[in-house]
Amino acid sequence: MHAVNIQADPVKVRDALTTLQGLKGWTGADVSGGGKVGDQWSLKYPDGPTFVWEVTTHDANKVVWKCVKGPGDAAGTAVNFDIGQTPDGRVHLKFAHSGWPHQEGNFAKCNALWGMMLHQLRAFAEHGKIAP
Repeated sequence: MHAVNIQADPVKVRDALTTLQGLKGWTGADVSGGGKVGDQWSLKYPDGPTFVWEVTTHDANKVVWKCVKGPGDAAGTAVNFDIGQTPDGRVHLKFAHSGWPHQEGNFAKCNALWGMMLHQLRAFAEHGKIAP
């Protein structure tokens, strides 16, 4: 689980999670696919694995993807992005990657990577690029 506050319009944050251009802006992957419920995203990382995520929820406050292809124990897991707001008007993005059969191996690696990637998402939403 992770959380990050983002000084950006909630629509911009949601677009970063639900559009091709948005995902390309912060994931560092070669991205293809679509962001509507039932669509799939394919994220191929340079010199790394390919993940295929099925979009299972896409609304104003929540985006959920289920991993249908990935290395190790990743297939069958799900990521939840909950889009809220702080009292001072920033977007409060809560993230959880659930469904792991155990907390060893790829779980720890993915947890660390998601933490880094959420900061990349914040930079992209706030500045239009990963590094301001």
